[in-house]
Amino acid sequence: MRTAILLIFTTAFVAACGGSGGGTPSGPLDVNLTATGANPKNFAALSQATLRFVNMDTVAHQITSTSCPSLATPSIAPGANASATLPAGPATCDFKDSLNPSAAAFQGNINVLPPNTGY
Repeated sequence: MRTAILLIFTTAFVAACGGSGGGTPSGPLDVNLTATGANPKNFAALSQATLRFVNMDTVAHQITSTSCPSLATPSIAPGANASATLPAGPATCDFKDSLNPSAAAFQGNINVLPPNTGY
């Protein structure tokens, strides 16, 4: 009987916290732009979460997206940051550095979850 009660409690707790594992950030979520690329590059985030692209590199970067225009940023100078808001999900948003469009290290995908998903 103790095992059944523990299982029910654990399942209810995980569901109340938004799922299993580490959860999904709601924002602001930092995407660091360094000399070696964007970090994180591929991740999930809640619908309409705010992303902050933080330029930790010594050169400027500018984020664009063919699938989610709301991710477009102005040129981000070294040491500066720019914010963008994800669209309502579900959606998959690609992004890249338009100042260096062929650099795979600065390309990524964001799985935007439907509204009311998460914590």
